[in-house]
Amino acid sequence: MADPFLGEIRMAGFNFNPYGWALCQGQLVPLNQNTALFALLGTQFGGDGVSTFGLPDLRSRTPVGQGQGTGLSNYQMGQKGGSESVTQLTSNMPTHTHMLSMLTNSSLAATSTAQVVNADATSVAPIPGGCLGIPNDGAGTTYQLYHSGKDNSGNPLPRVDLAPQPVTLTGGVTVTGTAALTGGNIPSSVLSPYIAVNFIIAMQGIFPSRN
Repeated sequence: MADPFLGEIRMAGFNFNPYGWALCQGQLVPLNQNTALFALLGTQFGGDGVSTFGLPDLRSRTPVGQGQGTGLSNYQMGQKGGSESVTQLTSNMPTHTHMLSMLTNSSLAATSTAQVVNADATSVAPIPGGCLGIPNDGAGTTYQLYHSGKDNSGNPLPRVDLAPQPVTLTGGVTVTGTAALTGGNIPSSVLSPYIAVNFIIAMQGIFPSRN
């Protein structure tokens, strides 16, 4: 196998770093022992740049090309981000409505009061705007007031409407129901199908030339 470039990253199917390579686990390495590699990496992966600098940490991470693709976000070298799972917020959900199931109980009372006077009637015929009184013939004789409303043949007799009276409704309406919360607020995984391998970085190799 040809000598690697210094700082080159490869994937390996074994669980150790071979000679001249290091696992990409974000560890800090001494600067004075790896000056050539520091010249390439700098502190973009960590370290103070005085006595140490960091290697890339690719544990549980997917590498992405730096720069900005068409219609995509811009990524800088060493930048970290992303999440394995997300919890949906109200602002992430599409506009929608919920049905509300309710039980209503209502109780209404209607009262109609007919005006009558406790006095002898003064007319044998209905008086417009008047009311009922005690039947009277002027001689103190009391007559029956109520009638079945039908003649001897059972036919309805003409009716006379009394003056209309206001009706007052009293009561209340009680509305009961629930609008319970649903869901368990469990984050959803956003991971693509994956398989874990080791990423290794060349600690020794050919210093890459720009030309």
